[in-house]
Amino acid sequence: MVKVKLFVYYDEKYPTNWLSDKVAEQIVSFLEKRNFEVIDASNLKRVLTEYAGKPHSEEAVVVFARDVLPDLVLDNPANPSANSPLRRYLNAGHTVVWLGDIPLYYVGSSDGTKRNLPSNACQIVLGINPAQHLGSYHRVKLTQYGLMYGLPVWAGRRPHPPGATMAGIEIIPLALSRHGNQVLYHGFIASYARSSFSGFIRIYDFVMDKPIAQEYLEALHAIAVMRSPITYLLDKIRELSERLETKFNTLKSEVDSLAEYLKRTYGQTESKH
Repeated sequence: MVKVKLFVYYDEKYPTNWLSDKVAEQIVSFLEKRNFEVIDASNLKRVLTEYAGKPHSEEAVVVFARDVLPDLVLDNPANPSANSPLRRYLNAGHTVVWLGDIPLYYVGSSDGTKRNLPSNACQIVLGINPAQHLGSYHRVKLTQYGLMYGLPVWAGRRPHPPGATMAGIEIIPLALSRHGNQVLYHGFIASYARSSFSGFIRIYDFVMDKPIAQEYLEALHAIAVMRSPITYLLDKIRELSERLETKFNTLKSEVDSLAEYLKRTYGQTESKH
């Protein structure tokens, strides 16, 4: 049995970009009630470093409620490499869930400032194609995996071309849009080790400056805690089956009670004649 530890990163001292403070606080409050531990930047570095060396019987998930990486989790904040704590954590089979703007587009410092990273930082650190900057929002189409996780539809503008730039990384699309003959991924799972459904998960590539709907929070929780959408789907089918069975048993009990009542009532009437 794999033990899973759940974390949500939030640190007011460090900057954010598309993910506003109000939405971040909304996400943190929602996840904290569901057994996620809130960690700041220094503890984020500790968790990434610690779990990079954890045995496969232990697993960690970190949801980022800030969409700017703190400089503490990169080996070189000016020009990071795949030796960064973030990537070593992913290589060990653990999971990050990323919302908002492009991962590794900015790096943030404890004084609240942020600066651009090199344009190939996403490729170098995560091994995935850098995102494209679309001029407008595009409504995504969910893949079968996105539907299995219960993701809502959104309109995004920072998608990635499909595929990985490093061997051994599997990309599972969750949400996409088409631009002529080109397909772009607005949501995906980049898997580095063991399970195809753990790794770097990106969803919701849009500006979140107003409170987000409950369905977005529920889907965020689902994709963070479920290691397989098939398991998630089976759980939903099981829940539906249990509800139907309960309704059936209730209805059967009511029918049996009615039949017993009719038998007593009309049975007594007939015996008098």
